[in-house]
Amino acid sequence: MAFAVMNLCKSYGGVDVLKGVDLAVQDGEIHVLLGANGAGKSTLIKCLSGAVKPDSGVIVVGDGEYAFLTPRLAQQAGVSVVYQELSLAMSLDVADNVFLGKEIRVGPFVRRQQQRIETKKLLAQLGIALDPDSELSRVGNAELQAIEIIKALAANPKVLILDEPTASLSEREAERLQHHLKQLRGRNIPVLYVTHRLNEVFALADKVTVIRGGQVVLSGEVESFNHDDLVSAIVGKSVTRARARTATGDVAERSPLLSVRNLVASGIGPVSFDVQPGEVLGIFGLVGSGRTELLEALFGAHPIHYGEITFRGKPFRTGGPGWAFASGMALVPSDRLRRSVFQSLPAADNTLLSSLGRLSRSGVRRKGDERRVFQNVMAQLNLQPRRMDLEARRFSGGNQQKLVLGRCLNEVQLCKLLLLDEPTQGVDVGARREIYDAIQSVSSGADRAVIATSSEPGELMQIAARVLVLSGGQVAGIVSNDEINEENLLSLAHRVEHRGELP
Repeated sequence: MAFAVMNLCKSYGGVDVLKGVDLAVQDGEIHVLLGANGAGKSTLIKCLSGAVKPDSGVIVVGDGEYAFLTPRLAQQAGVSVVYQELSLAMSLDVADNVFLGKEIRVGPFVRRQQQRIETKKLLAQLGIALDPDSELSRVGNAELQAIEIIKALAANPKVLILDEPTASLSEREAERLQHHLKQLRGRNIPVLYVTHRLNEVFALADKVTVIRGGQVVLSGEVESFNHDDLVSAIVGKSVTRARARTATGDVAERSPLLSVRNLVASGIGPVSFDVQPGEVLGIFGLVGSGRTELLEALFGAHPIHYGEITFRGKPFRTGGPGWAFASGMALVPSDRLRRSVFQSLPAADNTLLSSLGRLSRSGVRRKGDERRVFQNVMAQLNLQPRRMDLEARRFSGGNQQKLVLGRCLNEVQLCKLLLLDEPTQGVDVGARREIYDAIQSVSSGADRAVIATSSEPGELMQIAARVLVLSGGQVAGIVSNDEINEENLLSLAHRVEHRGELP
């Protein structure tokens, strides 16, 4: 048995987080680990990396059996963990990053040429056509993540653990990384792969295990299960993948909430479209298509070079994000860790940060009103746990996103147009459904609407009745209702890029 945990248990303050987890990964096998945020995945990985000491159980790595691991012992045993956050030195080249901290030396001298030879071999094993002397500033996101994996492989590990390596990648970048990872089978290393993307299970894995509430609830060969089996195991109940709700009423008779004409900004344009009250407009495109740039231009984060915008029946020329927010427009960026969530602040402050002025009286905060507003909006979003005082860093990714959504959607805000950039990036299946429901709730208002970008066609099928497809910064087409499917969206997304013309 190459790698296994047997009856692993861990509790915090009397709360059981791992309840006798059993898991085995064979040599040359890619084994996907699934579970909702809070299911116990992170605690399991921390036990394997030596960051956390389990209460009981056995960890098997190669020929060794351990009751627990320390970080040093885990390294000596051959456990390598690659996290989704990059730990690369961007000022160094590829080879220097691969051997950073474990340089090949003769006495005090680093054998750089030998490091480049070894790096080239490792790159070839993963099928990456990259020069070891390449500067990281010129390397794509998928390859940067692959370099992190090569760094781990350079230590000749006995087990490789990948913690959501594609969480911050676009769909195309994730596919490239998957292609590289398939080459790992040739190394005959057991790979434990943690992800939220169910399509990766069927594209990449040999076996899959789902944990829920600290226990294994499903495990076996991937071919034995379908998408709905996995979703039901993760959430604990059957989840229906519904189509998006179509806006009610006669849309043609209503004035657009937002009207954009010939908009040109950095990376996009000219772009023209309307957003109707009560609508969720989806934005789809490949990496570099201009999805994020469009939302940021509307919100005033980037200057607009040309074009006309009408918002709520009046000409709109944003004076910056503060102006846009005060006018009733709110943006939730895709990178919540760096641009949305204040990790060290408590949940209530994260959610009410933009509302404190309205909730205070003569500059004095009214804690009772803050508590009421926080509890109301978090009840709607089903925040778990619903604690005002808990630091944001203590919440799962999905619940952190709810804190940010609550900042825009609470009862004292005047948000009329919600701009969401990849709103479910790194969010588990159960929390995704709750975020979808929140999006539909916002758009159900007669004077409100949502624009949401996504790199996942299946997601847009569930939240949007109309999808604008961008390619090369231009509108390649607009797809509505039953025509919203992966084939149509991807076909349009490639159109301008390949033909050099608008539809």
